[in-house]
Amino acid sequence: MFADALAGLGAYANDPALLVALLLAVPLGVLAGVIPGLGGKLSIVMAIPFLVGADPAVGAVFLLAMHSVIHTGGPIPSILLGVPGSGPDAATVVDGHPMARNGQAGQALGAALAASCVGGIFGALVLALALPLVKPVLLSFGPPAVFMLAVLGITFIAAVSGDRLVRGLMVGFIGLLVSFVGMDPIGGVARYTAGQLFLMDGVDLITAVVGLFAIPEMLALTRQQGHHGAASAGGFEERGILKGMLQVWRHRYLTLRASLIGTVIGIIPGLGGDVASWVAYGHAVHSSPRPGEFGKGRVEGVIAPEAANNSKEGGSLLPTLFFGIPGSSGMAVMLGAFVTLGITPGPAMAGQGLALVWTLIWALVLANVLAVAVFLPGAGLLARVSGVSGAAMFPFVLCFALIGTYLSALHSQTFIVLLGFGLLGVALKHHDWPRAPFAIGLVLGTPAEIALHQSLAIWGASFLLRPLTLLLIALVLASLWRSLRRYRRSPGVHAPDRGLLATFVAVFALALAMALRYPAPSSVLPALIAGVGVLLALGCGVVMLRQSPLPANDGPAAGGWRSHVAATGWLALFIVMALALGLSPGLPLALLVFHLPARRGGVLRALLAALAMLVIVEGVFAGILGVSIYRGLIGG
Repeated sequence: MFADALAGLGAYANDPALLVALLLAVPLGVLAGVIPGLGGKLSIVMAIPFLVGADPAVGAVFLLAMHSVIHTGGPIPSILLGVPGSGPDAATVVDGHPMARNGQAGQALGAALAASCVGGIFGALVLALALPLVKPVLLSFGPPAVFMLAVLGITFIAAVSGDRLVRGLMVGFIGLLVSFVGMDPIGGVARYTAGQLFLMDGVDLITAVVGLFAIPEMLALTRQQGHHGAASAGGFEERGILKGMLQVWRHRYLTLRASLIGTVIGIIPGLGGDVASWVAYGHAVHSSPRPGEFGKGRVEGVIAPEAANNSKEGGSLLPTLFFGIPGSSGMAVMLGAFVTLGITPGPAMAGQGLALVWTLIWALVLANVLAVAVFLPGAGLLARVSGVSGAAMFPFVLCFALIGTYLSALHSQTFIVLLGFGLLGVALKHHDWPRAPFAIGLVLGTPAEIALHQSLAIWGASFLLRPLTLLLIALVLASLWRSLRRYRRSPGVHAPDRGLLATFVAVFALALAMALRYPAPSSVLPALIAGVGVLLALGCGVVMLRQSPLPANDGPAAGGWRSHVAATGWLALFIVMALALGLSPGLPLALLVFHLPARRGGVLRALLAALAMLVIVEGVFAGILGVSIYRGLIGG
């Protein structure tokens, strides 16, 4: 094994093409992570045409190195702008962006960089050590274990809710119900689609998380006429990055646990990076002595998801290479790319293809180390973005969010869905409801349902008695017991807002009524989740009768809903213009309208802003990247 590992490393010295592919792939991967909505899957698709006819090892190293560092660049927009570069980066937004607003942008970026590097190397190390054991490990994780692992992740909803347990569970159940939107993977029944074809494939994850997490932060930018983020602390200092990197050593055990979580979830086919990052984030909250501070700028909330994001790449390579079963959606695209290059994943990779496997393992290690060298020189400049006036940043951040959601969903209706989730996010933030549980429910709902039905079809109810399932059940019960114990010891909290609670009761009741019309087994989990949601909301309503309504957050939101009117109007304008005129010229024209008033900089600034966005959309996305740009209802 040691000789094979050295031979894999020596391949980079003996074949300069491998080293060149690695050096080219890493900066491109980091750049792809910085651009919201581009992500790993689209990057691989765009790179495949350039690799036709290339040496299989060179092409595989390029694709894997680029894909493995996508999430190293993802924290930049997540932390500085509050816009996740891809779905797995959404968990980083929850605490990373508040750190930037608190003047800790450099520390957050440093922690994300170091955690990503450690996680990537950890995943590669586990892949190397697991080579002799790969087959029995994979065979032990059948549908029962996958279902209970998803349930364990769902129990983290209680952890990330802190002292708002009931509200967190309700928000999490809404996320679960949203995950059921679309064609039922078991019975082939269209659920919660309202007859809309674009919902048959479900709700796009990027659109949902951008609406829920990024839109409320964007609207808050319009009320920030001064500076925010790093500038509020008197300017960004480069040593903040080093301080953030040292935080990974301070929280080294959390980093290793999160890396292990990401690797294990990566090994299990079908779960992927979205699950890994949110489960790791939930574990960070669950294991912290101060869970109530998460969401306000805890560095652990950055370290855990970033370590899991990169470590899952090594884990997901196991089923992809040796069984031809992609461990994630990104690896599904990678699998197709490998076949295009002439690489046939399967059991033969453990024999004749072992040399290539070791080459790819070293690609993971070297790529994550090189990503640090790519990231560090530009991190100081990038962190200074958080010193720009919030009102000036708002339109550009919103434009990138609209571009990213369209590239992810590839249909214009995603703008309407984004507006809906944005309004929900604003309402939840305004009334101090936790938002992270929604993402956990959305990510884990479908894997849990599929694994449950597979388990019942193969083993019946006896699948609950399998040894590994019993172990996971014990972990679920322990997690729930700890969360309930913490909740009972927490100080009393006010009841939630009456209007928002009434909305939740109506949504759960409508979802239950619709679920009961679906045939079994398509109706089982939706009806169960909606029914429990109704009971929770009604029970919360009983408590509300005895307590005063929960006041809104301190600060700008405390002024009531009037403070959101102007910002929401701008949001609606940008979405309407994008829908009607397309990303181009709709977004450049929207920027022109936004900046035209003298108080926003005058005509010259308006023209420059519009021109810059036109160059970005037409020159970068449509021209260089070759992305098909939405041209609007009017432009066809």
